[in-house]
Amino acid sequence: MRNIISTKHHYIIFQREKKPDFQTSQSLDPKLLQRPPSDDTIRNLAKTNTEKMNDELKDVFIKEWKITDLEIDEYIENDAEVVSDHVNCIECVNVIPVFSADDLEPGDHFILYGAAHNHHGIIARKSEDGEIFEIIEASNTWLGASSGASQFFGGKAAIKLSSKKFDFKTEKICVVVYRHRYTKMQTIERAQNEWYFEKKSKKYKYDLLINNCEHFATFCVTGKGFSVHMTKLKLTCRLFLSSGFVGISDELERNDKMHENKIICEDCFQMNKKLLGVTVKPIVNGEDIEKGDIIRYSYWNLWHEAVVTEKMKTTKSSVECKIAHYAFCGLFSHRTIREEKLLVQLKGQYLKLNYTPPAYYVYKPDEVVERARRRIGEQMFVFFSNDSSHFARWCKLKRHR
Repeated sequence: MRNIISTKHHYIIFQREKKPDFQTSQSLDPKLLQRPPSDDTIRNLAKTNTEKMNDELKDVFIKEWKITDLEIDEYIENDAEVVSDHVNCIECVNVIPVFSADDLEPGDHFILYGAAHNHHGIIARKSEDGEIFEIIEASNTWLGASSGASQFFGGKAAIKLSSKKFDFKTEKICVVVYRHRYTKMQTIERAQNEWYFEKKSKKYKYDLLINNCEHFATFCVTGKGFSVHMTKLKLTCRLFLSSGFVGISDELERNDKMHENKIICEDCFQMNKKLLGVTVKPIVNGEDIEKGDIIRYSYWNLWHEAVVTEKMKTTKSSVECKIAHYAFCGLFSHRTIREEKLLVQLKGQYLKLNYTPPAYYVYKPDEVVERARRRIGEQMFVFFSNDSSHFARWCKLKRHR
């Protein structure tokens, strides 16, 4: 099937002689890990695996192409054959923040965060100076987005190709890193194909719930359109209806629900099962809590975890200590990692997580504290993927088993 890359005045077309290859990152294999890798680790792995796009584009040729309806149907049918065996897993998808143009490459799935909603797209090309990005996206208006949720008013959006200059100082931008994906070159081909076919056929139909901009981006990268955001939203509703606020923050129950609903793979389920199945000890005397420990307690009606950075004063009824945790800073403020004082009442309401050898590979207490303090001031909180428990485990546990 022919593929198209746009230039300012032409369409670049090249022939695919074989079906696209699907890549799996062995560095992110849950069977080798005892906890999910950090954003920095994922970012470094992504940079290491970045493809040399320019070399792959040297031999393409330019000409005009008039596409027929038959070719459109053939493209859709062939593409479905390629991806039918691949299953999406939201735990194998990682969202990491980017801080400069160097962190974005052609073939990346990016997220641009807004005040009311987040927008997804594919980076198709990057200028030599790194200032301008050519992006392909499923774009829509507010009216189209709202009415697009209805089957009677679908199709308000279109797949668009445009140029954009990101402001990394004022805009929150993230890139999505996948364990299972097409190569970045093939991702661009797929996005370009979808843009060109929609332009000719006008068959694209937007749906806020099942075919929005995130579905388009994940389809280009993996061959299956899905929305991590919508999946988490539905999961949160189910957990709240069954167990209230506590159910939302119960990671072990959440892991079971995700596996039951087939939205995480078996490898991630088993890694999480061991990680989240750690035994806990109620804190009832001063010797139950020490520097470098991970503690769990109720915080704004949700289970919350923190790192003990300093044990200050012990009495018969309480322990005064310092903790590092993702602190709630108000309804209209970002959660921030802070070091704060905490008075732990010795009534068993606070729990200590028993991450101890040989069952778990852990850092020494001083190293745990150093790692916690290194991230003070961070504002990258994300429910289910970078919340208080993820931060605490990152401080305590080594990445590999």
